[in-house]
Amino acid sequence: MRCGRKEVEAGRKPYPHKNVTKEGGMMRKFLLYSLLPMFLGLLVLGQGVPRERTLVIATGLQPSTLDIGVGYEAAAINVNLVVYERLVRYKPGSVEVEPELAKSWSVSPDGKVWTFELHSGIVFHDGTPCDAAAVAFSFQRAMAINLGPAWMLEPIERVEAVDDLTVRFTLKRPYPEFLQVLANIFGTGIVSPAAVKAHATEDDPWAQEWLSSHMVGTGPYKFVEWVKGQHIILRRFEDYWRGWDGVKNNIEQVIIRYITEPSVQRLLLERGDVDIAMDISVDDWELLKGTPGIVLVEEPSMHATYLRFNCAAGPTADVRVRKAIRAALDYKGMIEYVLRGHAVQMQGAAAIGLPCHNNELPLPVQDLDLARKLLAEAGYPHGGFTLEYVYESGHEDRRRVGELLQASLAELGIALKIIELPWPDLWERVSAADPERTPAIVANGWWPDYADVINFLYPMYHSSQWPPVAFNIGFYKNEEVDKLLDRAQVETDPAVRCELLKKAQALIYEDCPDIDLYHLTTRIALRDWVKGYVYSPIYTEGFFLYDMWLEK
Repeated sequence: MRCGRKEVEAGRKPYPHKNVTKEGGMMRKFLLYSLLPMFLGLLVLGQGVPRERTLVIATGLQPSTLDIGVGYEAAAINVNLVVYERLVRYKPGSVEVEPELAKSWSVSPDGKVWTFELHSGIVFHDGTPCDAAAVAFSFQRAMAINLGPAWMLEPIERVEAVDDLTVRFTLKRPYPEFLQVLANIFGTGIVSPAAVKAHATEDDPWAQEWLSSHMVGTGPYKFVEWVKGQHIILRRFEDYWRGWDGVKNNIEQVIIRYITEPSVQRLLLERGDVDIAMDISVDDWELLKGTPGIVLVEEPSMHATYLRFNCAAGPTADVRVRKAIRAALDYKGMIEYVLRGHAVQMQGAAAIGLPCHNNELPLPVQDLDLARKLLAEAGYPHGGFTLEYVYESGHEDRRRVGELLQASLAELGIALKIIELPWPDLWERVSAADPERTPAIVANGWWPDYADVINFLYPMYHSSQWPPVAFNIGFYKNEEVDKLLDRAQVETDPAVRCELLKKAQALIYEDCPDIDLYHLTTRIALRDWVKGYVYSPIYTEGFFLYDMWLEK
């Protein structure tokens, strides 16, 4: 489920803040070092590939499937990005779309027909050609399976090979963000038709069972094996269409190790047994600062965290109450204390840095006098009511934000009951299509599938997306917002479309259906012999390995 995926990913990097006694810290350190031999024993190297030509990545999040037409999880990004390729991709370090398998493209004046010209000489890892028919097949497969990321392909009416190197998409309607969608990491990678057909069965015509644990793409690295719970091994594809220069392209093998304990990742990184650690906790991050041989990369992300209000029932159905709660929160304390500076405050409902983000919206600040005034206007001069605040299990940051808000609301005479629920239980409550069952405040996260503001606005704020359809979980409705988003969905003039989206963001801010909290930063720790790493704001969990090399 799309919303569930986002919630799971939102919890992949908890922020521990508990104080540790000296004795407790020593014991924990002893236990971690005692576990190291076990983890070292699990570190494997492929036959014939020396360690100095092997890149080892430690991560705590393992995918549930490797099927590019089904998977919809952050855990698969680091594998998908180098095994499968797309027609276009996001340029490293930006949200700009650039060619990948396609060398050029054009779009009809009505925005409904897109034509792509492919590079010649591309072959899949099984040696079969990657041509226009293969591209059409991959999209037809994803649409037929109709799972996971398939919703992004819904506007496609048909896709067909015009000739060996020309593929044409005919859309049901203009789809202004279509190019951005094609660059996204889920559902758009091109898979070998021969591999699919070789493993298809009568009950499984698209070979979903086989592709759930195998991969056959065109990327610079090919799939070797997946030992679940331990590792995935990738090997350099010698016939890769862009070639290898033998100097900078010296990574022959990639091992993705699944290590769930952040402190073990840190210790293995310090020893040089892993080259990249993706899940360093805040505490371990501080310990690594200044460590010789370690490079720490921290970049702003587009991962957004919100407090979503119930706009249809209870005190929060009144916009003045919602605005009072927004004015009560201590934003400075949230960033500096709860998140220890590893986040930036959000500006409106969409991610900062996206094209068409409204940069003129105010940043909320704590103002308890304003909160009291708004509550009095709403008929609650002394508060006098209790609200439920629900967050997903495992999100330490959201629990602490709730405690911060709880303290502020207590000064206004409002009691905040903080409830922790596992994701299935939380989703069952917010997706029930019953405002009376929906909590007053729900903490949740969102990050963009592709670099477009509408990917935030439509599923969370359009009234057609009320539960159980999508993720407007607060039953927010503004007919003018609906009209602006409907127009933006089909507007092909970029300037006009941007104005529509900026107006929608302004109206949403004024209606206050939620509190836009923060963007967590992305933190990656590397050995200094890893060269060429460039952070991607969309492919946050991935690496452009073709452009990276090792200097040991």
